[in-house]
Amino acid sequence: MKLTLDLIISELKQGNSPSKICKKYNINKYTLQYYLDKLKKQGIIEKISYGVWKVNKEVSKSTKYRKGLKKDSIRGHAYIWNTKISKIPRNWNNRIKVLKKRKINYKLVGAKGTTPRIKVLGRKVWLCNTHLRIYDKKEESYYGDNAKESRLLAFQQIKLIVGALNRKLGTKIKPSEIFFQREHYSLIKNDLAIEENRKGNIWRITDQEGEWLLVDDSLDMGGELETVGKHALKNNIPLQKWWNDHKKNKFEVSPSYILDIFNKTGKLLFELTNELSNLKKENKDIQEKLYLLNCKNPNETNINYRDYIN
Repeated sequence: MKLTLDLIISELKQGNSPSKICKKYNINKYTLQYYLDKLKKQGIIEKISYGVWKVNKEVSKSTKYRKGLKKDSIRGHAYIWNTKISKIPRNWNNRIKVLKKRKINYKLVGAKGTTPRIKVLGRKVWLCNTHLRIYDKKEESYYGDNAKESRLLAFQQIKLIVGALNRKLGTKIKPSEIFFQREHYSLIKNDLAIEENRKGNIWRITDQEGEWLLVDDSLDMGGELETVGKHALKNNIPLQKWWNDHKKNKFEVSPSYILDIFNKTGKLLFELTNELSNLKKENKDIQEKLYLLNCKNPNETNINYRDYIN
């Protein structure tokens, strides 16, 4: 039986420890720990003590994200990975024969219909001449407080997939040879996206390198503000900070607000400068009067005025 998130939760509800689950489904503890961490991140389970987990929420069987996730946290998804092949099996040029010999189901894909594609852990894998291309499940999501956390969870998943690939094909792919070819990061339950979706507005923002920002609702939960393209990770980090900072300040800090502050500050500085100039002038007049009062005969005094005021 294939181990799923629902199945793990069911086992935990029955009081079974992780070690018992590993033994029952014949999986290693690192694989199970990955799924436990994923459920913990989503707030579905929590660790009570060593080997003891508590189930907090029911898991929806849909692909939608859970209600326990907070607004504007990040959903990583739509991953495509490329991997180099350190150890290419013999007869890789005739890999269709290799697949047949290993009794691995495949399908020919690509523009010319010559590239074999197999499935590993539910993912489609293209066996190209010099690398493998792995497509994550369409409904798979990796949740984190930020894009880096989501990407780390996705990387843990691809390592499991690559491990299964190595065993299945006899290849030798290292984690350092895994590259993110495509990745999307969304601010979930985002108020701006929810409002724009409600109005029926479509956002598809592009620059010289192509589309990089959009508003969609792929999980039917109201709306997501999503970064895409080859800089999806790099763009999402400042985007999330920008949004949360504006939300913290109740969106009062607009360009007009900043210009108004600059104008008021400039006017205040001008007034302070004039006031300071007047004070210096008054101070000089006072010093001159004090100097004259201390001189019996101002025309014959030996006291130097500059020395006096200094």
